[in-house]
Amino acid sequence: MKRRDFIQKTAVGTAALAGTGLFGYAMPMPAEAFGTGGGIDVAEGLSMLEQGKEKNIVPEIRPEILNNPRAVFLIETHVSSPRDKRGFFTEARPQLEETGKSVVSQIFVKGTKKGGSTIVRPNFTTVPDDVLSPVCGINTSCDFIAGFIEGLRDLGSRNVITSARGTTVVNHRKNGIYDVFDKHNINLIEANYRKFSDYAKDELNWHKVPGKPVVWKNIPTYRPIGDKDNFFINMPKLKCHNLGLTTLSIKNLQGVVPTGYGHYCNEWADMESLARRSYMIDFNRDFVKDYYRNVEAAFLKHRAAGFKHWDYEQVYPVYEKKGGWEAFRKVKDDSKNRREFTRDMSNLMWDEQWIQRALDSAAAIIPDINIIEGVIGRDGSGFNVGRDELCNYLVIGLSTVEVDSIGSYIMGHDPTQLPYTRVARERGLGECDPNKISIYWIRDNEVVPLKDLSEIKRTPLGVNMHTWAETGKRLFW
Repeated sequence: MKRRDFIQKTAVGTAALAGTGLFGYAMPMPAEAFGTGGGIDVAEGLSMLEQGKEKNIVPEIRPEILNNPRAVFLIETHVSSPRDKRGFFTEARPQLEETGKSVVSQIFVKGTKKGGSTIVRPNFTTVPDDVLSPVCGINTSCDFIAGFIEGLRDLGSRNVITSARGTTVVNHRKNGIYDVFDKHNINLIEANYRKFSDYAKDELNWHKVPGKPVVWKNIPTYRPIGDKDNFFINMPKLKCHNLGLTTLSIKNLQGVVPTGYGHYCNEWADMESLARRSYMIDFNRDFVKDYYRNVEAAFLKHRAAGFKHWDYEQVYPVYEKKGGWEAFRKVKDDSKNRREFTRDMSNLMWDEQWIQRALDSAAAIIPDINIIEGVIGRDGSGFNVGRDELCNYLVIGLSTVEVDSIGSYIMGHDPTQLPYTRVARERGLGECDPNKISIYWIRDNEVVPLKDLSEIKRTPLGVNMHTWAETGKRLFW
């Protein structure tokens, strides 16, 4: 069942909730409670965008950014707010919207090309009931997005849509996203279908991984991402994640890949089985035949290079003791024997596989611009474990690797040691050393070179690695 059908069928039974006012600030409520608002499916979103193309003006990136594709641009924001009793910066909401609107004219100029569409792709993921809040640092701020889209509209870019594939429409509704988006007439494509076969062929675009892919060769995105006349704004959050480490521009691309292909977090030993049996995707066509060995070879290379916190739980020696690849390959296609073989090997080469899948997709799926919303940042796991911090930065650029490297630096990490940015440089996808990246301030609409890294205020945001439980320990690179 597509999302629009689900929403229509459930609307009558939930209409009584619409007038309760419960959703104004999305405070915790029962998991089953939801109102009448809701997103649209891919086909409906495409239809809306098609109708809006005639009166649209495509946004144009200001020349200083456009002509420096490997540079990173920083905008300092000046949002201030006390923490509320739950630890959130609730009073910052009007400022977040104002900031989102004001920064548009510092990043874009009014374009001259008519037609097309724009998609703003935020990081919207599951927010557990105990931390539901529209300002929680788990999600890109919906208030910031609303102001940002209003700013785009002021430049004539009126055919704008947003999308998500990270969680359920119910979670988005409870978290207050629709309260904000409905107020500003912003549509959200809810692309989190149950299985890959639920997507129609004309709802997808396919991207070939250039060069020598490690894990997969062909990657789908749901439309309009990948359409020739679509302007793709990648807008992640400044936060940590227990597997992605710092989850910024590169990881946010995971959310534009449809169900079945978009599960980068599957473990190394189970990925092929899940893809074939649970997701029912064309594994032989789209994945590299020797991906198992490719990931293992890369893992061993990086272990030898002394990657920090590598094989965090020391699982690989257990794998070696059980016979390694020669033993695993004999059981990998039998679910019962595979589970027995890997019973005490949770997280086996997990980080390496995620990194290589994410970098394959970063090589194939290219946003027009990346804008990290780092007004409010978050440490911890990326979900319920963590603390919000006022960081007051936007990190902007055309290259995901450089943008993520500087974003990670702001978070207190060394991107030359952070595994995914380090491997990205190794694969020739970009530079991760902040000393070798051209960095500029955008201040009062003027572009000014950063003279020294010491000018950047850093806010420590550590990782709660490989677990959603509170450990009392945060890791840094």
